[in-house]
Amino acid sequence: LKKAKLNIIKINIIAMILTLICTSCAPFSKIDPKANANTKPKKITNPGENTQNFEDKSGDLSASDEKIMETIASELKAIGKELEDQKKEENIQIAKIAKEKFDFLSTFKVGPYDLIDEDIQMKIKRTLYSSLDYKKENIEKLKEILEILKKNSKHYNIIGRLIYHISWSIQFQIEQNLELIQNGVENLSQEESKSLLMQIKSNLEIKQRLKKTLNETLKVYNQNTQDNEKILAEHFNKYYKDFDTLKPAFY
Repeated sequence: LKKAKLNIIKINIIAMILTLICTSCAPFSKIDPKANANTKPKKITNPGENTQNFEDKSGDLSASDEKIMETIASELKAIGKELEDQKKEENIQIAKIAKEKFDFLSTFKVGPYDLIDEDIQMKIKRTLYSSLDYKKENIEKLKEILEILKKNSKHYNIIGRLIYHISWSIQFQIEQNLELIQNGVENLSQEESKSLLMQIKSNLEIKQRLKKTLNETLKVYNQNTQDNEKILAEHFNKYYKDFDTLKPAFY
């Protein structure tokens, strides 16, 4: 009997403890019963879409992004191949010009104290000689124009803008673009690829505009400005001030 009484007492004590625990928890569970009733798991109507959104946010490329990347990469590779072929042709034509002894840019100085750097001169040749279609007549006319302007030291800046600021600069940028392509477009991010494509297209357009402007300059020179230093200087100041003042490539 004593044992039975002890068991009953234990059961009563446990029951009291459970009652106290439930009573203490009750206020917290009843803070906002409506809120608990309305809080339901969000229904996933399209599991595939939800997974895709997660992948996009995590940094992975979507199918459309991959397609864009492939298109940009393909275009960059095509431009790179074209530039490599152009460079080979430039090497051949510049060698011919040197052999026929009308490669005046190899020794051309804007001012008497300028230093001649072979790499810089080569970039200038690639731009100017190709813009003049490697024709002896055109190249010699450009030389005449520059020599006329050089007679007056006030025009050194005018010549320098054409030779260095425009001709060398644009070729330097194009070669930098080509190097990035040759290093592997696969190594570039989507934003880097887009930026590179925009840059190289812009640089090639500027080179085309320079070609258009140079040929217009030769026409003007032939018509009425031969040996006219003032008119030539005004012409150069107007069209060779910077990239923006070059004539449009197509008009």
